[in-house]
Amino acid sequence: MDRDPAAVVAEYFSRMRARDMAIEELFHEDAVLLGLGARTAGRAAIAQFYRDVIDRAGPVPRAAGPVLANGSRVAAEIHIDLPGGSTVHAIDLFEVDEGRIRSLTYFIASHAEATQTQQAVARGDSETRP
Repeated sequence: MDRDPAAVVAEYFSRMRARDMAIEELFHEDAVLLGLGARTAGRAAIAQFYRDVIDRAGPVPRAAGPVLANGSRVAAEIHIDLPGGSTVHAIDLFEVDEGRIRSLTYFIASHAEATQTQQAVARGDSETRP
């Protein structure tokens, strides 16, 4: 699979909006997910991360601006709509290699729920994740 990095990222967001549990297929076997002080490595662990996130929070990302691509690197500013009407503002940075996501680093803006999530992650509370 050797697709354009921006197309891979578009597919990632499409699968997130659809709550598609096969989202891990877009990641390399040794991919890394980084954010909120946590590191999730390997496709199997990333698959579990997304199953937990989709089951628990059902996040629905929507674009806050254009997707920016430079070679294998793609940046996306997004708003993530959560159940109950709250929204989180985030920046996702992707490294795409050979048509699959090699790494995804996400940054969440200062927001009450994000701050609570960051504090829970810092405490090691595995029940609360973005």
